[in-house]
Amino acid sequence: MSARMWQAVRTDRAQIDVESATRSLVCRVGYATMDTGERRVSDEGIDVEFRLLGSLEVRHDGENVMLGGQRQRTVLAALLMRPNSVASVSYLAQAVWEKPPVAPESNLRTYVAGLRRVLGGDRLVTRPGGYLVSIQPGELDLDDFRRFADDGDKAWQEGDFTSAVEHFERALCLWRGQPLSGLLPGPVLRADIARLEDQRLTIAERYAHALIELGKPDTAVGDLRALIVEYPLREELWAQLMLALHRAGRQAEALDAFASARQHLIDELGIEPGARLRRVQQEILAGEQADEPDEEISAWRQLPMDIAEFIGRHAELRTLHAMAEPSSRTALAIATIHGMPGVGKTRLAVHFAHQLVDAGRFDQIQLWADLRGFDAERPPIPPSAVLEHFLRLLGIAGPLIPQELESRAALFRSRLAEKRALILLDNAASEEQIRPLLPGTQGSLVLITSRRNLAGLVGARGLPLDVLPQPEAINLLSLIAGDDRIEAEPQAAARTSALCGHLPIALSLAARRLRKRPMWTVSDLAARLEREERRLDQLAPGTREIQALFTMSYQALPAEQQRMFRLLGLHPGDDFTAESAAALAGIHPDDADFHLEAMLDEHLVQQNTPRRYRFHDLVKPYARELAAGQSAHPLYTWYLHATEAARMAFDPLRTRAFGFPPLPRDTVLPQFADHKEALAWYESERATLRVVVQVAAENGLPEVAWRLAWVLLSFYYRRSHWDDWIDVYQIALKAAKASDERHGEGIIWCGLGVAYSDLQQFTNAIDAHQHAQTILEEVDDLKGQAWNLNNLGVVYVYLDRLTTAADCFHRALVLFPQTGDRQGEGIALNNLGDTYRRLDRPDSAIKHLEQALKIQQEIGDKSESGLQFTYGTLGDIHHDAGNYKQAARSYEEALAVSKALGDQRTSARMLANLAQTLNADGDPEQARLRWQEAMKIFDELGDPQADTIRAQLG
Repeated sequence: MSARMWQAVRTDRAQIDVESATRSLVCRVGYATMDTGERRVSDEGIDVEFRLLGSLEVRHDGENVMLGGQRQRTVLAALLMRPNSVASVSYLAQAVWEKPPVAPESNLRTYVAGLRRVLGGDRLVTRPGGYLVSIQPGELDLDDFRRFADDGDKAWQEGDFTSAVEHFERALCLWRGQPLSGLLPGPVLRADIARLEDQRLTIAERYAHALIELGKPDTAVGDLRALIVEYPLREELWAQLMLALHRAGRQAEALDAFASARQHLIDELGIEPGARLRRVQQEILAGEQADEPDEEISAWRQLPMDIAEFIGRHAELRTLHAMAEPSSRTALAIATIHGMPGVGKTRLAVHFAHQLVDAGRFDQIQLWADLRGFDAERPPIPPSAVLEHFLRLLGIAGPLIPQELESRAALFRSRLAEKRALILLDNAASEEQIRPLLPGTQGSLVLITSRRNLAGLVGARGLPLDVLPQPEAINLLSLIAGDDRIEAEPQAAARTSALCGHLPIALSLAARRLRKRPMWTVSDLAARLEREERRLDQLAPGTREIQALFTMSYQALPAEQQRMFRLLGLHPGDDFTAESAAALAGIHPDDADFHLEAMLDEHLVQQNTPRRYRFHDLVKPYARELAAGQSAHPLYTWYLHATEAARMAFDPLRTRAFGFPPLPRDTVLPQFADHKEALAWYESERATLRVVVQVAAENGLPEVAWRLAWVLLSFYYRRSHWDDWIDVYQIALKAAKASDERHGEGIIWCGLGVAYSDLQQFTNAIDAHQHAQTILEEVDDLKGQAWNLNNLGVVYVYLDRLTTAADCFHRALVLFPQTGDRQGEGIALNNLGDTYRRLDRPDSAIKHLEQALKIQQEIGDKSESGLQFTYGTLGDIHHDAGNYKQAARSYEEALAVSKALGDQRTSARMLANLAQTLNADGDPEQARLRWQEAMKIFDELGDPQADTIRAQLG
């Protein structure tokens, strides 16, 4: 297995026993145990109970009925799984026999005849192609279970946990054990049973969640422990147990439960706990209450913050609520809120979205994106970039996100299938930008804001938004001003409202001016607005009002805050932090934070997420105009150093061979406690960093552009941000060429080669690496040459040009020791060993792999670890030689590293390799478990290897 760069964090394995009672879920509404006497049903076939949720039973007047032999009972079970529907002969054959007889029809006729003698002639009828069992309401426990479960699920989805608990209890009390226990079903019926078991567990998990939400966590604990004994690998059961213990104040037990779950998963499957369990553990450690009911999807609470001063819009809110009612959502609901700038479209959409969430609606998934449809400085965000962001929030790893727009849209729709999502798309430019972002099934709600009506969006209902009516405008002035001056001067208030154009943003600014000036009257405020408007008379109507208020608010700021406001107009990102604002203004972040909070109070900046600020669309051009002639160069240099500080937190072994432009003295850079903090910073600043590379290249700082691109490679590689990677590196390449930075040009060509190789654009990759090699030799960069040769060799391995690949690795291994780069040396040795394995030279392969392993273990290769690849290749060699136990150990080592890295694809490959090895070593049962785990991961990734394994498993 060839490698370029990687990181790993190995975790210790805890040894903690499970402490659970071995019992089934307690029935809380009572269950009367019946006697076991047996008798035949009369020909009328009335007053019968059919019971599948345990051993198969038919009862008449409280007595068990004799149903005949094993096959005949299985036929009845298969028919009851599809009550009042025709069960085909093919289905019945596969439900009854592991390997059906050549002509099962005669056998089935015999069994059906026997059942008719027991159940009555009208109960079981022949239909073309099969048979049908007639069931009346209340006769079949499976029907009752599904009805109670559906009612409970509906209540649970709507946040009515009291009703949910009642329905879930009635559903779960119908279970008497494993469904159809005692039978020997065929593969089709086994699949039906497995689905039924999964439904039961899902209901049990939601029942526990509802109890926790009702403040009854102790009630849930015992039932969950009992189920965990039966299903110790079901992670959601463990998650709910941890939450129940945590809510009951039993934090130590909750953390013990995590340790027990982890031990089970490691012992049985060789995997670490998934994201859901890890997140609950972290929230418990942090003292928080984790209340998510569905953590397969991690996109929680992505909405911008609501505002306390929202007022009015009652008719519009009623319209939006009507659209979101379940009875009206027979298809995907789409609402387009459109109107002029500053009219409050975003404010209304965000407020309405929070109303839904607060009412317990759409609490599974909340996605939000500013589509930047009307930014005069930058183009609208393409839908492919929005989809990448959404898919990552929905738990799709970067390497698994397709490059094509349609493929991303299809994966997005698939991920949201059967989910209730609320999606807020702000500032949409066009229908074309929106269409790929729509879910494909009913149950979700899409809110769109735009200055256009988007009439071409099929299925969307438009909601035009006008300025506030005068009474609501005056109420907003009064709410924000916070005293009785508005009520005391109704005519002046009406005049002020008119001067503000009845626009919420203008009204907010005006009211804040009044609140900051307790000696002003409302008439004073109106007079000042009129004077400022006359000064701006050359501007178009509608613009004058806004510009006048911006000017008044700006002039009311102290001088240092005016300066920061102007400079922020030059900030390249959609949003900014106190740290980046401080770098732009040359002040301390604490001072910047104070100024930003003051501007937030003045409504000159907004805050959608904590600690991140942004301009309103109408404010940013005003600030930029004020900043004309000033420079943002210090900010670009600060971003270069800050990005390098973050990189060093998770990739310290990758050193650079060039300097950075200096920062002013006393400049404060962000600090990162660990790699998680660093990567989180990268993700929050990703869009800004991409723009910084572009504006630095365009505004006289090419040395910052290409160096920043080099730093970003570690992040792009780890998170597979290929779109950004290619675009940023092409910009950086032009910048390096334009400034005659030959060294930078060679480095950027090498990074482009890695990106093209990951995208399997191998011709482009070879061309890029060859360009890089020529330049790196010219500037005598030995380390750059070594890495470039290693990466070029990987491309040749992909193309099966193994002799050429081996030559590249040999040349790299001459250079790496000269530079002291042991990490690179270890990776190149692994790649050469893998190449020799492919060339059928196992002795040479093992020799180089053992050298690689020794180096990697000595340096503690935690940054961009080659360990998973080295262990995996050793496993391949041992498997080829028939040393299956040694191969299995190597694959398990590789799997542990891959899981620690969160590398799902490599984990699945190691599981598949391990399964193949176990099967060859005579352990087919364990092999099947590993194959099933690998198939599950490949299915989630959309990898065709899942179908290969599925066919192999039959």
